[in-house]
Amino acid sequence: MSATVTIDSNCLSDRKLTLRDILPEELSYGTADEFNRLDEGNEGDYTLVFDPDNIGRGFGISFEGSAVKMHLNYPNSRHDIELFYMMAESICRTQKVDCFEYEGETVTLDRIEEIIQRDIDATVYILQIYADKIRSGESESITIFGVINPLCIGEKETALFGCDIDQFSRWLNEKQQGDRYYAAPHFYEKPDGSTFGSFAVRAEVPSIIPVKPEIPLRLHGQFEVSDWYVMLGYSDERKSGGQLKIIPYHQLVENVAEGEYYDANHIIVNLTNDEVAELLEKFITQI
Repeated sequence: MSATVTIDSNCLSDRKLTLRDILPEELSYGTADEFNRLDEGNEGDYTLVFDPDNIGRGFGISFEGSAVKMHLNYPNSRHDIELFYMMAESICRTQKVDCFEYEGETVTLDRIEEIIQRDIDATVYILQIYADKIRSGESESITIFGVINPLCIGEKETALFGCDIDQFSRWLNEKQQGDRYYAAPHFYEKPDGSTFGSFAVRAEVPSIIPVKPEIPLRLHGQFEVSDWYVMLGYSDERKSGGQLKIIPYHQLVENVAEGEYYDANHIIVNLTNDEVAELLEKFITQI
């Protein structure tokens, strides 16, 4: 579920608004890459806006003629919902209009608090649905797209925040702060024509990796994966000539010291050069 707001000045001027015209300087922006990780500072047809000091799921902005379209996904943080409508109101005042379109409904600026509460209620409702599905066993986990990277909600997460929007907001921010690499799979063809998936992990780089790797949703049905591997590298590329060497993926998960829990299907590993050397000595493989 989501909400879309359209602000149209019906301006006859040829000049379109740009992100620079409307973005408060304390906010950041970027676009999502093919794995729904943030490419910060990049602007596209659909640009994500967020507060780097309080990170939630952000919201999207696009420009169509004289209109500005804003898109908010549920569930979202309380901060992002309030920020979304603060920007909507600011754009309206910049464009000298006193209303915007919200899901086909015309909303005047004096009703913004009502709409904010509507979206908060929608978030609470969705979180309750997630919790019910996970607690009943209907779903083992549910993936949502944060603004920095995807996040996986499971039993531990529902026990933490359930349908509490403020606890959920804190969780979103905590999980997306910090300098960590969110590893994403790449796919290659073997000589026998089968497809294998591979992740890359380098020593001394905190990396978020899945416990159980999966084909991204956008690629479902296109191919099957015969095997999963991880390409390991040293922090100093000179040690390996800059080349990453391969071990079976399950050997990484099973043979490193227990990684730090990240979410329902991810851990954070931060290998030392010695650990990389030991893994390669024991499990290096050729494809």
